[in-house]
Amino acid sequence: MDGTGKLFEPLMGFIPSNIETEIITLSNLKGDNIKSQTEEIAKRIGKQEVVIFAESYSGPIAYELTQISQANIKRIIFAASFLSRPSYISKFYFLAPLSLLRLKLIPSIFLSWLFFGSFKRNDLVTLFMQALKLVSNGTLRERLKAISSLTEPSNQLEVPCTYIQATKDKLVSSKSINVFKKLCVDLQIKQISGGHFIAQSNPKTCAEVIISALEQQKY
Repeated sequence: MDGTGKLFEPLMGFIPSNIETEIITLSNLKGDNIKSQTEEIAKRIGKQEVVIFAESYSGPIAYELTQISQANIKRIIFAASFLSRPSYISKFYFLAPLSLLRLKLIPSIFLSWLFFGSFKRNDLVTLFMQALKLVSNGTLRERLKAISSLTEPSNQLEVPCTYIQATKDKLVSSKSINVFKKLCVDLQIKQISGGHFIAQSNPKTCAEVIISALEQQKY
């Protein structure tokens, strides 16, 4: 699951063609909140057996999908995600300088460090800006508002889970993983070098985790 699907281009380049994949783009859903988006995705998936890769904001949606009885989810791979408010600063979502971001008034070197954990990933900043053009400021603010109001869920996750922890994540607190440790009955933790958008900053290693997770589901 991804906002526009654009940011998953680097990751898809490392997924073998024999693996059936579908990118569910949140921007194409009718719903504008986590609950309605979850219900829409559940209908779309139906009773198919699926392994879900959920990066960042998609994590809470993946969790809610497990609470729907007919969902046949075999494993969730959470990538630099969260189930409760990811950091103290997220409370101030309304201060996010989205217009400055669109006008490219924020230096690329800073965005590269903030999102991708490196000062030299101008290629990924360009990809991010392309994805940004596909989403309105209103939609982005709704997502940021939803993130800021997240509270820790109480129901356990019976579905096997893998958590990819980005070693240079500047947006999600390292403490966010504690919620997963508390709720997940079966949890594997993989630390991968890269920034918050880990599927973009280190797509090859993320793909390896996905492929390994799919292999585990065969047994």
